[in-house]
Amino acid sequence: MSIKAKMEKAKESTWLYDSLTEEEIITAKYIAQIATTIQRQRKAKGYTQKELASKLGVSQAIVSRWENGEENFTIATLAKISTALDMELYNPLEKYAV
Repeated sequence: MSIKAKMEKAKESTWLYDSLTEEEIITAKYIAQIATTIQRQRKAKGYTQKELASKLGVSQAIVSRWENGEENFTIATLAKISTALDMELYNPLEKYAV
């Protein structure tokens, strides 16, 4: 049986997140989504991690940490990244703006 077939038949395990709070799980999901978006947009623009880092004045290691979900982003950092990658930040509260 292939690994793919084994994975499809495997029972879902919850041991990894059983000890996490709901807030920690939600935070991890958001960070993973942001990290994936940054990496996809960087690649779509044809930038290496080093090139993006140079545009932002940070090290390549920091960009790697962002893309691996190892950083909790500040709004200021996200704004810099979105500007460097020419993308808009989604604002879920926008529909409530006055």
